[in-house]
Amino acid sequence: MNTLAFIPARSGSKGVKDKNIRNLNGIPLLAYSVHIAQMCMKQEIFSDVLVSTDSIHYLEQIKQTGYTNKYIRPKEIAQDESPTIDAIIHAINDYAKKNIFFDNVMILQPTSPFRCIQDIKKAIQILESNPLTTCVASVFKLGDHHPRRIKLINKDGFLDDFCNEYKEPEPSRRQDFTPDAFIRSGSIYLTKTELIMKQKLIRGSYVKPLEISEFYSVNIDEEVDFFKAEALINSNKYKKELDVFEKLKFKYDA
Repeated sequence: MNTLAFIPARSGSKGVKDKNIRNLNGIPLLAYSVHIAQMCMKQEIFSDVLVSTDSIHYLEQIKQTGYTNKYIRPKEIAQDESPTIDAIIHAINDYAKKNIFFDNVMILQPTSPFRCIQDIKKAIQILESNPLTTCVASVFKLGDHHPRRIKLINKDGFLDDFCNEYKEPEPSRRQDFTPDAFIRSGSIYLTKTELIMKQKLIRGSYVKPLEISEFYSVNIDEEVDFFKAEALINSNKYKKELDVFEKLKFKYDA
């Protein structure tokens, strides 16, 4: 099964300026995803790695990872409102012109910098063993943010359960919440190329979950998320999980 690692890295950002190349522990955010993808390439897990960016400057920021592809995403599909699916389709068509084809595409968003190779391999195994599956998406189990604790403010200004089907009991203990609830982490999406090209979809109707730890589900969207990620990456508790980035850090420190 041929898999393309697709890393969407449009320049600019409304929330955090140039978020994709903002330094996290001295390494541009984008470089984390490129680094793990390159490692998977060496193990023949991926057939190729493509960073889809509209910025030459962004490509310069990831030179230390060893990434050399000079592909530039056209400006017309690199706007604020441009959907990721358009960028994926453009890239697949660009490969097709060179007679290079892929069975599926794994989307590695730069805003989810921490991943492990085992989770990536497991996602591919899940897709290979389930023919009906259109996509494998990474998820993690919710604790305090279980749907039973999510509220809305009603017309009278009081808190109400967001969903009548899953009301919060009283007393409220998260260990008693049922059923188990999960949220997509954004770390891994593995999609069949056929779904992307024929239906312009990333997930489709038959999505298999890949449950990963909350640590690998770090998602950076706002300024405060950088502080959380910095705390994790410098914590002795997670040193073993982050060993995969030690050589990369050395390259950026040099």
